[in-house]
Amino acid sequence: MTVYSLIYIILSVILLLYSIRNRLDLLCIASVCYLVYTMYCIPGTGISGYYRPVLSHSLYYSVFTQLVIITSFVLIARYTIKHRNATQQTPLQEKGNDEDNNKNERLLKTAFRIYTLIIVAFAAMNIASVGLSGFMAGKSVVWEQTNVFYIVSLYGAWPSFAYGVHKKDMLVWIPSLLVELSIFFAGSRAFTATIIIIFLCERGTILWQKKKDFIMIYILGGIGVLFLLLYRKIDTFIMEGDINGALNALLRPQTWMEALEFNEPRVIIANYDYAFTSGMRFPIGDVVYRIIDFVPGLTSLVGIKLKYPEYYSSWLMDEVHASAGVGGSIWGESYAMMGFLGIIFFTIVWLVFINFCNKHLDYHSSYSYFIVSLGTYLAWYINRLDYNRVAQSFKVLLLCFLIWAIVYLFIGGTIIIGKYCIKLRNS
Repeated sequence: MTVYSLIYIILSVILLLYSIRNRLDLLCIASVCYLVYTMYCIPGTGISGYYRPVLSHSLYYSVFTQLVIITSFVLIARYTIKHRNATQQTPLQEKGNDEDNNKNERLLKTAFRIYTLIIVAFAAMNIASVGLSGFMAGKSVVWEQTNVFYIVSLYGAWPSFAYGVHKKDMLVWIPSLLVELSIFFAGSRAFTATIIIIFLCERGTILWQKKKDFIMIYILGGIGVLFLLLYRKIDTFIMEGDINGALNALLRPQTWMEALEFNEPRVIIANYDYAFTSGMRFPIGDVVYRIIDFVPGLTSLVGIKLKYPEYYSSWLMDEVHASAGVGGSIWGESYAMMGFLGIIFFTIVWLVFINFCNKHLDYHSSYSYFIVSLGTYLAWYINRLDYNRVAQSFKVLLLCFLIWAIVYLFIGGTIIIGKYCIKLRNS
């Protein structure tokens, strides 16, 4: 163990202890998951395809800087929340009298039930076309044979699940969960993991409001992580219907050792490190492309010619034969875009966005469920994404919001965004 490893451990313990002593929310999830994805800074090694480094000093300096930024930001955010709660005892809700609020609740329930039907229809259409055999063949086959409506249904099920759990509406959260379990059955865990985290944050918020202990939530979270890790080792048996094979695999100590090895973070940290050791830096056109890609259709209009692949993970696959399933490293890509300043700047932008989403965990707005869903996904999963895949999540959830908003406004609902009030019908 090196001095760099010891410094990492000290900074990580400070952040971890502070995080678990406070509210389980999106800031806590973001902090803990950053530690999970950088945990191989302790042994100081990584593996990504043919690239199997002893982690560089530059990588450690970058991780140390991010740990200091995250810890400082969380401290300030927690202090702000406590100060706000001292002066404001109840969460801010959309204004209106009891009759109006009851009407809005009825309209919101109707809108989310209709929206959920649409999402389920998108999923069912693709599930029927691919068939059980296609899903049993694995996620790569599913992605090849499904269309964009299936992607929309997977992202779109998050907000409806959040609404269903928050409002205890089984007609919403159960169908939404089934949509996510369809791709989980095929071997993709990210969508279901996001559902689990939405649920944990919901329970964590309730306990925080009641000033109760969080220990059971952390235990549930740990069980959820263990389940996801183990399922990866037996998903082939499950898809083949070989229950005995799955049970036998679980009885083997080697299965548990491999599951608890946390191989994915080892790949992600190597992807991050390669940005420093490769010397690759994006030209300005590639940088601009990645930023404007967040605006739907803008990259097509501008027509920027890229020097490097659109996806950072594609470049890693070409360079070191990295795994397509594990992805890239948004922080390595940030360095390739703007150097160390890029890592600092985009880390702060990420935290500001997560904090913004965190404020919607009380679901005080009708559209808070979409904001929380996006914030949840990017809180835990962003470390292994490309900028283009982050932009994709923004654009797909924007489309889902528009689908819901059209339904909600059409049946007489009102959407309040800041000082603006959007409605199609006058009361």
